[in-house]
Amino acid sequence: MTNITLTSPPDVTPAATYEHVAVANGFAFLAGQVARDADGQWVGLGDPGAQARQVYKNIGRILAHIGARPDQVVKVLTFSTDRAHGAAISEARLAFFGDHRPPHSGILINGLGSPEVLVEVEVVVALDSGQ
Repeated sequence: MTNITLTSPPDVTPAATYEHVAVANGFAFLAGQVARDADGQWVGLGDPGAQARQVYKNIGRILAHIGARPDQVVKVLTFSTDRAHGAAISEARLAFFGDHRPPHSGILINGLGSPEVLVEVEVVVALDSGQ
C-alpha cells in the first residue's frame, strides 16, 4: 500500500476541492498554481509576467511547506493562454530556478479555470530521503 500525504501550506490560498500537494513514494506532485496571493486576491491581472512571478512564489511556498527546494524539481508543466506570453513566463521560471534547469513542457490552451488566469504551472519534485 502506498502512503500518500495530501497537504496545503497556510500561506497559499486554499483550494475548495483539493490539496495543493501530494507526497508519495519519494515524490511530491504540486497542483497547478495560479496567480492568487495568500489572501486569495488575483495578482497581475492582464500581466503574464506578474502572474508567473506570483505562481512561482506560490510554488516556492509549497516547496518550503514540504521541506523541499527548487533544485529538487524534476519536471515543470506550464499552461498558457497566449503564445505572446512565453517570454514573460519563461523569465519568471528562469529567475525562480536559477542554474537549475528541470525538464519543461509548455501547452497553449484557449482558457484556464477562470478568465483572469493567463498562466498555470504544476511541478513534480524528487524528495530527499526523510522528507
